[in-house]
Amino acid sequence: MKISVLGAGAWGTALAISLAPRHQVCLWARDEQQTSTMQTSRCNQRYLPGISFPPSLLLTSDFDAALADAALLIIAVPVSSLRGVLQRIAKLPVASPVIWLCHFKI
Repeated sequence: MKISVLGAGAWGTALAISLAPRHQVCLWARDEQQTSTMQTSRCNQRYLPGISFPPSLLLTSDFDAALADAALLIIAVPVSSLRGVLQRIAKLPVASPVIWLCHFKI
């Protein structure tokens, strides 16, 4: 199954890493520089230092590419970013189920 995880913080990255051995997973980060750094180092030094990415995990900062042909979308962004991500999804012809796993600080 092709799964797109939107949000490359600790939560999204950990989820993408755990799903990648069994599924085709694409991890989207909004920051192109962060994506480039993760592609080069094959880990998310900012949020999960020392945890390597499985070889099959794809990384992108291209929102449209992350959603292309995804059978499942998982949104793992802070709740303050949820509206913006949902608005971007609503503009695209996406018919995939969406799960959001947002977090907020109390």
